[in-house]
Formats: sequence, structure tokens, C-alpha cells
Amino acid sequence: MNYVGRSGRPITTRHKEHIRYIKNNNPASAYAVHILNNRHEYGTTENTLQLIKPCRKSSKMNHGENMFIQIYHQYSKLIEEQQVIEPNPLFEYAQPPHTLRDSTQQDQQQRGIHDNNTDR
Repeated sequence: MNYVGRSGRPITTRHKEHIRYIKNNNPASAYAVHILNNRHEYGTTENTLQLIKPCRKSSKMNHGENMFIQIYHQYSKLIEEQQVIEPNPLFEYAQPPHTLRDSTQQDQQQRGIHDNNTDR
């Protein structure tokens, strides 16, 4: 399962915040809540985070985040603590990131249909 987030800062900085929330049992992020509720391990930035789309810090980041949350939700790859608030019909036409397409195809080939990745 995956958590989708955005930050205008380096992802290493944002990851450190998530880890601090986990260590302090702080429900400030859906990722921290998921880790705490499911007693998952959490790892380094390099092992747990993947940049989906680089972009400049602007109001467009919110739209991009919402689009990827909806896409991951459509593929049943989004943690349950993070939900689509207002589905946007236009996002249904958006292409998923290649890593999501590749992993979904592999899942279909291996087990049937089932990228902060919380399964690690």
C-alpha cells in the first residue's frame, strides 16, 4: 500500500517529519497513523520514498497531489488512512505513474488484482 504526499521541501526533510510523528505517537500525518496502527516497520528515505513527479512549489502541487491520491485509490494501492476527499472525474483520464502501472501488471500476472510503500 502507498501513501501519497507533497512537499515544497526536500523529501528527506518531509520523511524526517513523518518519523518524528511516529516516534511521538502524533497523528499529524496519515502515513504516521498507518505505521502506528498497523505496527509496520519504517525505513530510510531511500528505502521507503519514491518521487512520483518533481515540480516547483506552487498551488499546482495541491492539484497534483489530489490527482495522484485519486489514481492510487483507483488502483487500490492507497493506505486506508488516506482517502479521496472529492473525486475529480477528470483525474480518471490521467495516466498512472509507470511504477504503479508496472506493479499492478506484476500483481495481475502473479496473484490477480490486489509509493511511500508501507509493506516494507
